[in-house]
Amino acid sequence: MFDILSWLHRYIFIFLLAVFFIINIAIYFYNKKFLQPFLPVITIITAFSCFGLLSISSENIDYHGISTGVAFCLQYIVMRILLDRLLKINDILLFDLTNMLLAIGLIWLYRLNPEYAIKQTLFAVLGDTMYFFIFFLLKKVDLKKDYTIYLGLSILAALITTQVWGVEVYGSKNWLELLGYRFQPSEFLKIIFVIYISMVLSKGPNKKTLLISSASILVAVAFFALQRDLGSALIFFAVYLILLFVIDDKIYPTLASAAAALVMAAASYFLFGHIRSRVEAWLNPWKYVSDKSFQVTQSLFAIASGGLLGAGLNLGYPKYIPAVHTDFIFSAICEEVGILSGIIIILLLSMITLIGLNYSKNCNEIVNKLICLGLSSMTGIQTLVIIGGVLNIIPITGVTLPFVSYGGSSLLSQMINICLLYFVSMKETGDSHE
Repeated sequence: MFDILSWLHRYIFIFLLAVFFIINIAIYFYNKKFLQPFLPVITIITAFSCFGLLSISSENIDYHGISTGVAFCLQYIVMRILLDRLLKINDILLFDLTNMLLAIGLIWLYRLNPEYAIKQTLFAVLGDTMYFFIFFLLKKVDLKKDYTIYLGLSILAALITTQVWGVEVYGSKNWLELLGYRFQPSEFLKIIFVIYISMVLSKGPNKKTLLISSASILVAVAFFALQRDLGSALIFFAVYLILLFVIDDKIYPTLASAAAALVMAAASYFLFGHIRSRVEAWLNPWKYVSDKSFQVTQSLFAIASGGLLGAGLNLGYPKYIPAVHTDFIFSAICEEVGILSGIIIILLLSMITLIGLNYSKNCNEIVNKLICLGLSSMTGIQTLVIIGGVLNIIPITGVTLPFVSYGGSSLLSQMINICLLYFVSMKETGDSHE
């Protein structure tokens, strides 16, 4: 009986995602704001239908699954009301998009391991509180002052601390452990780095700013290479190139930086064995199917077996993929609800990036324009990097799918990202609530 329900449910899931995306398009591009209330309704129906289905997947009803779904929906609705009433955020579309992705992530995390979903829900609640904390904090800070030296030193201190006292997880020494809890400093450094580089480059493309920014990115990437955190190195450098390209009126510094990145990548291939191993697995995955490329080949098998519509929720075999709850959750989703669902998820993440880029376009102050550009670009680049990795288009780098993959540090940094986009945009338009 469950197999039949799951088989039918995949059609409902794809339909709900498609309608959700179409409504977003109608609101954003055609100003059909009267459709806005339908977005939370669709998100809640999606969450309840999936958690309800998972709760009857065994002989006994799993009430924990139902309670997890209820907890998410309550958190979402309460936070949505508070953002409107307390912070006066009128453009709630970005928040609705992130919560649909968060709901999808929680569904598959619960399907893989209920403990993951419960922890992720707690991190989501903590992330929601960051909206109020950041709005309050930034209103008390004089944003016209130059904080580059403090931001730069904090980034350097965090990199050195991770290098010296970092804990190795899945081959990367990019974790710190404090009071029994592990977190990734690089996830929060992404946010600080965008603000830091934006402040540096906003002073103009002169020799001093180019020297400082180039030295900063070189030091950051060098530390990430030593820590085997290839994903962060790639994202940092890509965001830097985008910001540099925007303020670069001669194009030569951008081209020189891009050339330097290629040289560094080639040198890393010969200097670091773990990089060479990942490149070899990427170039010829079937040669190392039981060794170096086991993870990515299992990912490809899962996506291919799901096809366009998927096998059905809880009817796939995603647990055969190592680290499926973090790096490869996209593969698990595609296996069970189809490549069509995967495509819509990518489109939703593209919408988040596009909205952030529009915030950047509407900013008058160059530093705010660069901050919004960097934050929104980071979401887009991270999505491209992880999707490219699970599809073996590029070597796997070990980053998370924004708002979907498991990870407290990752989810918190992504929610801070959205919060900062809201704050900067509202500050520029004068809509911030005093």
